[in-house]
Amino acid sequence: MMRPIFDRVVMATDLSPAWDQIVACGGELRQLGCSGVILTYVITPNFFGGSGESLPPPAASRLADQRRVLSDQGLEVIIETPIGLPGRSLNGVAQKYGASLIVIGSHGKSRWREGVLGTISGAVLHNIQFPLLVLPVRVTRGQEPDCLWHCTELLSHLLFPTDFSQTAAEAMCYLELLAPRGVARVTLLHALMTTPRELGQPEHPVEAAAVARNFLDLLQGRLEAAGVPEVQTRLVVGHPVPVILEFLRTNDISLLVLGTQGKGFIGEIFLGSVAHNISRFAPCPILLIPPADRDDRA
Repeated sequence: MMRPIFDRVVMATDLSPAWDQIVACGGELRQLGCSGVILTYVITPNFFGGSGESLPPPAASRLADQRRVLSDQGLEVIIETPIGLPGRSLNGVAQKYGASLIVIGSHGKSRWREGVLGTISGAVLHNIQFPLLVLPVRVTRGQEPDCLWHCTELLSHLLFPTDFSQTAAEAMCYLELLAPRGVARVTLLHALMTTPRELGQPEHPVEAAAVARNFLDLLQGRLEAAGVPEVQTRLVVGHPVPVILEFLRTNDISLLVLGTQGKGFIGEIFLGSVAHNISRFAPCPILLIPPADRDDRA
């Protein structure tokens, strides 16, 4: 029997129109093995007066509407409205229900400002203990946010940038588990920095490229053995962030998979401001895999 890699999922709605569209695409999560959803609205404390700790009737009604849409797609839905900051609250909900994935939008309503990947990026990315699926949302001045997901075939073409770190290896394990769920194509991408010594690679560029090529070939073999029909590798010289964004711009990628910490560029992306840029400009969903040593769920 196929293992349900993401059987229970926390969906962190902000109740915006964009989230109405995300919820309308909730059936996509069934491709990942999802059968149950904890639809979660985090009530942030009001530090400037008022209780700020109750859900007003219009918000409760909107939450009920989103629950109904998900239920109509065959998902079992539970509603949670924790009080607190998003990062800690989402971890708590996931722990409570034994969830294996948290779904967020890359932007949201004004209360979250640019969303959990805007001003709250530190709280979520640095503290999250569960795999995180980030769905892209476009915000146009003077208009409501708009979800860019639109029920794409999530597993049609996955991009996996890797720095060959331990955290990247853990993310690779998720790719292998996703493979039998219908992954059609995977591109393995490594950006070869011009200062390889900083990444623990051989000093000579030719040697560094040869080592990277060997690692890519090994990963390709593992994914093919896991059942992915088409696996290709790309070795590109340059800084990883523009390399990733350019590849996303010029290729039809349905899902970007990244480890959230590691050596070299992975560490730089998720410990600095680059995470914000990647998440804002990526035209596809992003699956972020946290390091195992961050997992204190037991």
